[in-house]
Amino acid sequence: MNTNKFFLPKSLVVNTIVLFLFLSTAFGQIHFTGFAGLAGNIGTEDGADKAQLTANTFFAGQLDLFNIVMLRAGATVHTGNLFSDLFVNTVGAQFTLDELSLTAHLPCCHVTRYISVFAGEYESIGSDVFLRRHFGILPFGSRLSENLAGTIDTNIYPFSNLGASYILKLKTPQALGLYFYAGKRQIQDANGENQVPSPDTTEDGKILRGNVDLRFAGVFSFITVDFSAGVGFPIEKDEGQASMSLNQRLEFHTGLSSVIGNAHTASLFLQFGITKIILNPLDDQKSLSLSDLYLWVEPRFRVEFMNFHFTLFNIPKETIQDMFYLSGSLGANLAVFANNIYAGPFTLTTGAHLTISTQNVGLPEINGVSSDNMSFRVSPFIEIPFFEGMFMSRLSIDFMKFEKMHTSIKFSLGYKTKL
Repeated sequence: MNTNKFFLPKSLVVNTIVLFLFLSTAFGQIHFTGFAGLAGNIGTEDGADKAQLTANTFFAGQLDLFNIVMLRAGATVHTGNLFSDLFVNTVGAQFTLDELSLTAHLPCCHVTRYISVFAGEYESIGSDVFLRRHFGILPFGSRLSENLAGTIDTNIYPFSNLGASYILKLKTPQALGLYFYAGKRQIQDANGENQVPSPDTTEDGKILRGNVDLRFAGVFSFITVDFSAGVGFPIEKDEGQASMSLNQRLEFHTGLSSVIGNAHTASLFLQFGITKIILNPLDDQKSLSLSDLYLWVEPRFRVEFMNFHFTLFNIPKETIQDMFYLSGSLGANLAVFANNIYAGPFTLTTGAHLTISTQNVGLPEINGVSSDNMSFRVSPFIEIPFFEGMFMSRLSIDFMKFEKMHTSIKFSLGYKTKL
């Protein structure tokens, strides 16, 4: 048994509690908001020959201290195959730190400054998190991009790992932002294959890269805009000291997320991005690959209680691994759903996605599309509000793979609630 435990002095604990109560009384209250959820999923992962049962649970919360400091935390747990693991009384699970951030809120002179430090993923471009936090707008992400846990969480280019940000929010609903963040990334050659570790990589064959991004976001009468552009560069080690290398392997990236129109009648949800442009490529590298283009075009129409969303998309392959409805990174979708349907004491939302996409085939390999790598999914869903939360049920059937039942059908049942 480990007896080397650390105990806080009683005087420090008492003084901390007294200071906490004094600040709470003098400057205001402490507010907590958050939500949590659990979803069970039946389906197959790539290469699996049998159906698998997995579970996803998530938590996200915000602690507002005296309207001066905000502490945010979010995490997701994804289990292994419960069908097999339960028989050995041990269930493997993967823990992901979605976000851990600390933000200082500094209003002054008709503007508000937000200074943050963060770990995990923080207000990435493509997600509507930034706009919802700073302008209080309703979520506008695409239903098609729902993940396994039942939340809409997509990004064009992630602001992730360790970093800091400075946000200047104007009196009008507009904001400017500066981000710096750094993390490890696997070195790849021109064909996208992982390279053997080199002297400027870490022991696991990954290089430490820094990123600097500028952001502009605004909410106007008929358009909402969130735009970011930045550059990534390697941080190399020189005799044990980290240094920035601005003269080689510079990568530019950019992203735009926008909603045009009126959500109650007709609107256009548009996302465009380039995840990587190599500004000084090697002889065997291309500056820009079609696989690094991100495009999401979604006209939306509403007629009374019926909604029609038509989507064209081309997104990097790695972004779809956690999405429930998508099997491929290139394709089209028609979503038809109705909300405000009364069934006894409940108000339901129900509908379906009709999705055609290419599996393991993107724009660079478009000439290789055939029936063997096509997917046609029909995915009905229903949402039922219950107390402060929502029950969600989703079924997805791939009719191009129907001869293999275990690979063609996915089912999910979950619940998420406010805390």
